Amino acid sequence: MYNFYVAKNGCDCNPGTSEKPFATIEKATEAIRELKVKGLDQPVTVTVREGDYRDTKITLDERDSGTPECPITYLAEGRVLINGGITIDPADFGPLNDEEKSRLHGDAVEKVVKLDLKKYGLTKDDWGEMCAVGSHSIAKRYDDIVTGLMASELFVNSSRMDLARYPNEGFLYTEEPIFSGIDHDYDGNKLPHAEWAKLRNPIGDIRRIDKGTAEHTKMWKTLDNVWTFGYPQFGWADETSPVLEINAEERTMKTKVVSSMGLREDAPYYFYNVFEELDIPGEWYFDRDNGIVYLYPPKPIMECEIFMSIRSDTLVSITNASDITLRGFTITSTRGNGVVITGDRCMVDSCEIKNIAGHALRMEGVHCSIINNHVHHIGMSGVTLRGGEREELVSAENVIINNHVHHIGEIGKTYMGGLSLHGVGGLVAHNCIHDTAHVAASASGNYTVFEYNEIYNACLHCDDSGSFYVGGDLTNCGNTIRYNYFHDLHSEAKTQHIGIFGVYIDDNNGPYDIYGNVFHRCQCALLLHGGHRMRFENNLIIDACPRSQFSMRIHKFGYWKNLIKGEDENTGGGQWVWFNKSPWKTPIWREAFPYLGEIFEMDPETEGCCPHKDMINNNFIINHRKIDINFDFFHDGWGNRLMNNMQFSDRKFVGIPEGDELDLSAARFDEILPDFERIPFDEMGLLDEPYVRK
Repeated sequence: MYNFYVAKNGCDCNPGTSEKPFATIEKATEAIRELKVKGLDQPVTVTVREGDYRDTKITLDERDSGTPECPITYLAEGRVLINGGITIDPADFGPLNDEEKSRLHGDAVEKVVKLDLKKYGLTKDDWGEMCAVGSHSIAKRYDDIVTGLMASELFVNSSRMDLARYPNEGFLYTEEPIFSGIDHDYDGNKLPHAEWAKLRNPIGDIRRIDKGTAEHTKMWKTLDNVWTFGYPQFGWADETSPVLEINAEERTMKTKVVSSMGLREDAPYYFYNVFEELDIPGEWYFDRDNGIVYLYPPKPIMECEIFMSIRSDTLVSITNASDITLRGFTITSTRGNGVVITGDRCMVDSCEIKNIAGHALRMEGVHCSIINNHVHHIGMSGVTLRGGEREELVSAENVIINNHVHHIGEIGKTYMGGLSLHGVGGLVAHNCIHDTAHVAASASGNYTVFEYNEIYNACLHCDDSGSFYVGGDLTNCGNTIRYNYFHDLHSEAKTQHIGIFGVYIDDNNGPYDIYGNVFHRCQCALLLHGGHRMRFENNLIIDACPRSQFSMRIHKFGYWKNLIKGEDENTGGGQWVWFNKSPWKTPIWREAFPYLGEIFEMDPETEGCCPHKDMINNNFIINHRKIDINFDFFHDGWGNRLMNNMQFSDRKFVGIPEGDELDLSAARFDEILPDFERIPFDEMGLLDEPYVRK
């Protein structure tokens, strides 16, 4: 085996040996390229010794590939930080002047400290501008709003500090939508939607705010760089906007960016980046014009380890390079993404990825592995892996195993999944995913398996969402969700209309096999919104939560016009057009999924929108609610089955003791229902030892 070494006290003029290491990872990469010119006949390991590599990133391309016989491993020895930020000395913070103190209140007057970033040689180019986020935001249509690149963030003792906000927790609620800028010109006159959609800088919204909030905002000296975050219309569509005006007497607020989906009464929102709201430990405010950081430290300032993200690039970028392993690194504090990899047989193993403003880890290839990692406190999505050849249904053989993923979607809230697998073939197993603003996990495509995972505290601030979510693609076929532990799933949102679900198969999606799962203290275990040939069998649904109305919901597809068959995009419904672009007509797909296409032979309004051949059988529902079905489930010829779903009002009838911790060891499910198969509850969740892929 070839070995190269990198150390903080090394020198790039050294040969890269253990005794005389390189100083940079870049130099080690250069040495491997030189080695490959001579011919790579042994595996290569680059050992990076302990230290904070703030000026280093790992950037590899096709020149840096290994081979299946001679892979290349980048190995961290001790705590090795690939750090996109700067370390700030807490001693550099000082007291506020009298004018600054006059704008604060309470303990903040004496507890808040400040730092001039010019001391660190930084400029506006280093820390960036406020950035609009949101899964349904149209901020990119505004000329003077930044999108796609987050501004610098502050981290204290590895925790993300909150930009000073009001209220400190939870939300305010819109009293009344006054004016929605959708389909209006700059003077507020109505426009055809197609014409409005071409406008640059469209007019924003006006909403009525409550009296207490209107009075409270009078204490703010300025609205410069004050923003609002919220869910203006739907609990699955977050948006942000600068605040243009607040009229405290009329209780109105104008936003710069129009909500793309309109406004509604009781819509949740809050204000952030407000100097006067710097009032609790863990908040900060940034005077971007003058480069002054204000911090209310969560601990005495000299007990704080402080980082500020500066770099905006991806910290580990591997492009079209195969047979590379990244093992044991801590990747932290960037305004951009953490790790992005394209290439076959790549592996990320035993890394910690944290405090990333963008996406934590994105990988695409075949026979790739994401194993044993700790991914947390991420601004956007957590782990995403894609691969496989859908035209020919060739499996990628990708795996995501034994990862702890939590506190995901801390900046962009919705559709920023904790863990996602897409493509053909692949396994997601023994992961623990929790504390996600919206969706925790997804596995889509064909022949994916999602098993032995634990999910809890997901979909924390939203509505109409599932901890496992997939939707809208009829060609998602052959996928399995089994032996997972879903628990404590209920949103904190005040205004819910649909609810939160353990598993949510949405918008007439292709069939999933869902069996052997445990749903404990979930608002609702399952929502099937349309779709055919779904299987939900041999599952446990235990203990309702206060907002629970149903244990399961089986609903017809609400948008039947999307199923209208047509010749092209002008005559066919959206789902027909999307479906027709897939390879469903090829012989290999016809053989694998012969039922595809039959839905479009049905009348879309009366039959195609209603699930056929769903199997909802052999489930236990214990101390929970009834099943909700909103169509004629037992219609002759549709082939649906709802059998042997055993419902009990009390745990004791099935041998489950009381208590917060779920104990299934004495449960007698098979005595009550002989066909019920044992659920391997004790095997769910993270593994006791690191996973090793053979």
